[in-house]
Amino acid sequence: MAVNKWDVTLDPMPIARFSFLLCLILAAPAQAEIYKYVDESGRVTFTDVYRKGAKRIELPGAPAPLPNREKTPRRASYNPSPADFPRIDTGTQKRRDDIRRQVLQDEIADERRNADEARRQLALGERLQPGERATDATYLNRVKKLHATVQQHEQNVTSIQRELASLK
Repeated sequence: MAVNKWDVTLDPMPIARFSFLLCLILAAPAQAEIYKYVDESGRVTFTDVYRKGAKRIELPGAPAPLPNREKTPRRASYNPSPADFPRIDTGTQKRRDDIRRQVLQDEIADERRNADEARRQLALGERLQPGERATDATYLNRVKKLHATVQQHEQNVTSIQRELASLK
């Protein structure tokens, strides 16, 4: 009787063992908190996402939940200044605030001029050069960079305006 070298029989035991181990790993208990929420119309909803007014449900035999760091509010520690800590009188602080306001106003004026110049450069840069097409990579890159410059200056103006609005 000739033995066929392609006749391969697989032993089912290693495959069964592997399948069993894989099932054990995948069936590891998942840990989730369950909440019961009743809305205005009296409809009851069970969910794993906390909602305001929801009650946590204790499941018998379930593992104890891990502490959730997101739900424990952190309190800012208040440490009063020492009695000998140097104080600034209101007049000095007002002068400092006025200087800061003036610096920000100067910066916003410069940024607005830079934004206007960037828009002018963009208008010039959007013009096609002789022999250039609107689909050329050099044209597209040039216009893209000029748009980015305009956008950056406009964002700077917005940020400075926000900073000025936050001053007392």
